[in-house]
Amino acid sequence: MNEAKQWRRRAVMLTGLLLAGASLASIVSLSRSTTPTAAVGESAERTAVAQRDDLRLGWSPWADAEVVSLMAEQLIETHYGVPVERVMADIGIQYQSVARGDLDLMLMAWLPGTHRDYWERVRDQVLDLGPMYSGKLGWVVPDYVPANELNSISDLRDPTLAKRFGNRVQGIDPGSGLNQASEQALKSYRLADIELISASSAAMTAVLAQAIREQRWVVVTSWTPHWMFARYQLRFLEDPQGVFGGTERIHAVARLGLDKQFPQVTDFLNRFHIPDQELSAVLLNAQNTSAEEAVMNYIKLHPERVRYWLSGEMTP
Repeated sequence: MNEAKQWRRRAVMLTGLLLAGASLASIVSLSRSTTPTAAVGESAERTAVAQRDDLRLGWSPWADAEVVSLMAEQLIETHYGVPVERVMADIGIQYQSVARGDLDLMLMAWLPGTHRDYWERVRDQVLDLGPMYSGKLGWVVPDYVPANELNSISDLRDPTLAKRFGNRVQGIDPGSGLNQASEQALKSYRLADIELISASSAAMTAVLAQAIREQRWVVVTSWTPHWMFARYQLRFLEDPQGVFGGTERIHAVARLGLDKQFPQVTDFLNRFHIPDQELSAVLLNAQNTSAEEAVMNYIKLHPERVRYWLSGEMTP
């Protein structure tokens, strides 16, 4: 990555922090009351947004989010000539910011279950561009933890068993749908003696890696697709109460009016479907090299798929 691009990305991350700060007060209630004055103000904001000639793309520091947002950025900039700024922000702030027009796009809407609360608040204020890939989330253990001793989340009610894990589950960032579902799992399975440790995706994988090196028992919150499933032998704990739901679809979401201003971009995202197995391979490549290199390799190795995404043309 050249120096100018690095400085640009740093500036965009700072913009994301400012965006988060500006939105914290209003994130408490996305369905705020709209007075005539507010409506006029929002209309003016949307007009100003529509006059911009670049795109602001929200993303979260998760393995799949980084790769997918980078791939979209690369293809939109090189094929359509539209500058893209990737803005890192909490997932809840991304939903609000797309609804307000502060962001043009987000590519990490886990539906129908994981982000249900966020989605219900903004669904009439955004464009759903459809799913890009599928995923699953829940609590994960290394495969060396015997399944005949621990197979289900409900098994953790056994205090002797829970002690083997230090009475803790390693989570990711607290605003994520996964951590919110994990908080609900503690209640639904009556795991009063278990503590959910909120941190980050990077902290979760670091805790997992260290435990595996030491062959210790560990429970982490995670999801697929993720490179850790290709690197380690892991399994999801059974979830008989269905707290984490079933298969999720990860959607692209845009601000209202983006399809009028940049129809080629929204058409592209409507076709932007990545097979789950291919995405898992990209994520592992990104972990072994870099996200930028993995994305460029994928684009180079899948010209027919990329051509369809960009133009809608199918190879005969």
